[in-house]
Amino acid sequence: MKNKGILIILSALFVACNSPKKEEAAAADTTSTSTEAPASQEVNKDQLVGKWLQPIPGQENQKQGFQLNKDNTASSLNIHTLLYDKWEVSNDKLLLWSHTEGVKEASANVDTLLIKKLTETELVVSPLKGGPADEQTYNKEK
Repeated sequence: MKNKGILIILSALFVACNSPKKEEAAAADTTSTSTEAPASQEVNKDQLVGKWLQPIPGQENQKQGFQLNKDNTASSLNIHTLLYDKWEVSNDKLLLWSHTEGVKEASANVDTLLIKKLTETELVVSPLKGGPADEQTYNKEK
């Protein structure tokens, strides 16, 4: 379990160190009207602030997710063992720091998620090496 956490942290550091520079992102074509976040383009951080929820599998009338605050703190919503601590956005990637509580082996992780789509009300993310089946859709709630 510890090796998995170390690998996740090292992966996040690798991604952060190899991300395109802000100047390169600014030079990207911004004439597209698509609401999807183009690869290697910066995402509007302010648009990510808020409560992002999705139905709990098997309990669709219940929702779970996370809250992203302006001060880069984060919290879990209706998730009791995985607790989010902080967040950061780097180009088109959302980094979420978390730790577990109430489980046999506690761990700390950094999830690096590729932002596939971001609108005022919808966030679609996937793990960096995930495919379409791994995409998670969240809806913004007030």
